[in-house]
Amino acid sequence: MKNILFLSLLIFFSIAACTSQKKSTRISFLSPKPGLVSLGDTIKLQLDIPEDQATDSVLYFVNNEPINKTVGNEPVYFNSSALSFGDQLLTAKHYEKGAVAESSVSVTVVSNKTPIQYSFSVVNTFPHDVGAYTQGLEYHDGVLYESTGLNGESSLRKVDLKTGKVLQEIMLPKELFGEGLTIVDDHIIQLTWRAGFGIVYDKNTFKKIKEFSYQASKEGWGLCYDGEKLFKSDGTSRIYFLDKNTYAETGKYIDVYNDRGPIDAINELEYIDGKIFANVYQSDKILIIDPLTGQVEGELNMIGLLPQKDHTQDTDVLNGIAYDRQSKRIYVTGKKWNTLFEIKMLER
Repeated sequence: MKNILFLSLLIFFSIAACTSQKKSTRISFLSPKPGLVSLGDTIKLQLDIPEDQATDSVLYFVNNEPINKTVGNEPVYFNSSALSFGDQLLTAKHYEKGAVAESSVSVTVVSNKTPIQYSFSVVNTFPHDVGAYTQGLEYHDGVLYESTGLNGESSLRKVDLKTGKVLQEIMLPKELFGEGLTIVDDHIIQLTWRAGFGIVYDKNTFKKIKEFSYQASKEGWGLCYDGEKLFKSDGTSRIYFLDKNTYAETGKYIDVYNDRGPIDAINELEYIDGKIFANVYQSDKILIIDPLTGQVEGELNMIGLLPQKDHTQDTDVLNGIAYDRQSKRIYVTGKKWNTLFEIKMLER
């Protein structure tokens, strides 16, 4: 008899537990729904509670940080200005007579501004080595420094701007694929693609000084310098901050977003008057990015820059941005292009 009674109680509590579990899964977010939220929007938080359930209180979280508590199920309003771009997890804990039910929803915060659109005019043209698979470009002290890619063809070069003549060059080992570069004081910093490290050279002699390992950014794509820190892209929508002395990632980064979402394949970088200019790989577009937030403030459309008559079967995509800070001149080129262009931005 005792065994029968014990079995009956076990079945009863099992059914009760299942019923409680079913109730908890019925609670969901009435607002917001999954989707895009513009930075700065006020988000309404409220649960959809079945009629047969009461509510003692609801505790709300954003990315596991508590933001508000209600008595009952009245709506809560949360300003998204303090959030960063990207996916944000909203969670609610619903309390009823000691029972807790949890529900979550994810929203994606995007830019609240439509990027300003720019076209261009060509101010001047210069010869460019049609064999150079341009990965990084820098203007410094009247000359260009260029990093080229492809296994067995990668190099670091010093180039005469007006003639395109290579003044100084070293080849990378054939197993390395050269990527972006920048200059910090008397050092040239050059990235490699998938080897997991970058290389530091003496700017004058091109003598290799050291190597440094990548960290969270697994690949090397683009690199630029704002006078205090380095910015590094890795082919995603993320740009990492690097210490200018150790070249180690600082743990800080920005995610590049416009009003429609993230922009992937961020490639060659150049720091111009407080903004990051970035090539988007396999695109004729250059982004103008706020280095503090990752917001895309402008888009420079470069379609048609290289005349069709200058295209060959080896001509590849737009890549390479350099800036003459003293004269405020912008130079751009592409992989295996025969021309380097000085351009002027024109707002549409």
